Amino acid sequence: LVLIENHIEGHCLPCVLGDNWTAGYTVMRYLMSLGHREIAILRGPAKYSSLVDRLRGCLAAATEENLPIPPHFLPEPVSEHPQKGYIQTKRLLALEKRPTAIVAISDKTAFGAMSAILEAGLSIPDDLAIISIDNVADSVYTHPPLTTYHIPKSEMGVLAMQKLHRIISGEPEIAVKSVVYGRLIVRESCGKKR
Repeated sequence: LVLIENHIEGHCLPCVLGDNWTAGYTVMRYLMSLGHREIAILRGPAKYSSLVDRLRGCLAAATEENLPIPPHFLPEPVSEHPQKGYIQTKRLLALEKRPTAIVAISDKTAFGAMSAILEAGLSIPDDLAIISIDNVADSVYTHPPLTTYHIPKSEMGVLAMQKLHRIISGEPEIAVKSVVYGRLIVRESCGKKR
């Protein structure tokens, strides 16, 4: 057994992870470097350790800058809608004081968020900047193209299969969390420095 993009606290299972904490930290720092101080986070379900790690990275970066994230800027995850970020963003847009930027915990969440923003007649990034994590193929085709943190899933799959092959072959394999580095991909959805 080799886990991919997941780890289970208290169990020493071999796993291959994207650098999710760093991803969250990096995207939050990037928004702050552009001058944003009212930043909302579209978090995901707590059952996914990768999404929890991303949220923790975001919050660590905010804490370093003494930037509190108010509870209303952390809308609850949604499970009953295929575009979860759409519902979460509709909640944010209904606030009296909206954020100036959004961190979407995944590109899929960002796609829903972008739909809600554009449906409301707002402009990305002029009215609301958005950044995400994953760098799925479709993220380059959004309007505007999505700034996102690349999680190298293909490389993670190769590494996981190498580990699994060693285990199946009876070779010694130490159960470790292997973290594969990613990188920020800057496109147009965050705009320029404010």
